[in-house]
Amino acid sequence: MRSLSSADLARYRDDGFLTISGFFDEAELLAIEAAHDAAWRYLPADVVVDAELTGRRIHIKDVTAEERHASLKINDLYLRDQAMREVVMSPRLGAVLRELMQDDPVICNSLSVDYGTQQADHLDTLFMTPQTPGSLIAAWVALEDVRADAGPLRYYPESNHIEPYRFMDGGYHVRQQEMPFWTEYMATEVERHGLADTTFLAKRGDLFVWDAWLLHGGSAIRTPGLTRRSLITHYYSRTDCEALGSKLGMTTGGLWLDRPPQAVPDAPPADATSDTDQVDSGLRPAAGRTAAVAVGMDLHERLEMLDADHH
Repeated sequence: MRSLSSADLARYRDDGFLTISGFFDEAELLAIEAAHDAAWRYLPADVVVDAELTGRRIHIKDVTAEERHASLKINDLYLRDQAMREVVMSPRLGAVLRELMQDDPVICNSLSVDYGTQQADHLDTLFMTPQTPGSLIAAWVALEDVRADAGPLRYYPESNHIEPYRFMDGGYHVRQQEMPFWTEYMATEVERHGLADTTFLAKRGDLFVWDAWLLHGGSAIRTPGLTRRSLITHYYSRTDCEALGSKLGMTTGGLWLDRPPQAVPDAPPADATSDTDQVDSGLRPAAGRTAAVAVGMDLHERLEMLDADHH
């Protein structure tokens, strides 16, 4: 039985994303929130977070008060919380992802947030590079109504059709020293294709699914302290995972990658910046945290400059 219409599938192929209003019911949302809240209440030793304010990847027990009330991501609660796993790989969601991916999806990481990430525009393929095309997909669930000044998700419809930038090693996985060239290339391609960014002002329970080649990021939080509680989950294909001998677990709706928590660097640089979508999943080795743009101009800033030049 199909879960998506032909029109849904066409929109996803054309635009690079799909939105489904009110997809998650209240019981599912409460299960996600319970996992998130329990992590802060009990500070488990195996839970790792990325603090965008300081660029630190640390255990949740080591988060400072300042970091706690800024953009911060809790990594991989799906590994320890079965109820949350059952939501992000439910039979209903699994069926949607399966149709879009044309393969069995496998949960490979999750990111729980209270505040908008304000993350630089990027592609998920930079940091979680799949082995085969079309083998990475992401799902975002709103845990509250999102206000425009709370740093909503920013994305560029149809940017999934931009010819991917190849790094000097011939691949698509990030090479940090080349990121200024990636930024310039993507800004030029966005302009050449006449693409414009938009934001997702979601309602509680809405689902946003995107192709790994969709350009996206986090817009600025214009009202400090305003929350944007949400959960982002990434999925690899079963084909890729099995080809590499990854250890897989089972839920009622599908599969999940059974792996250790993210590694915490012993002494991260004080001024480190990062893209916290990078995941040590067994599909790509993760050599610490990397930035979508570590030097040079941020992609969104570059696009704004190009737009100003034309006006």
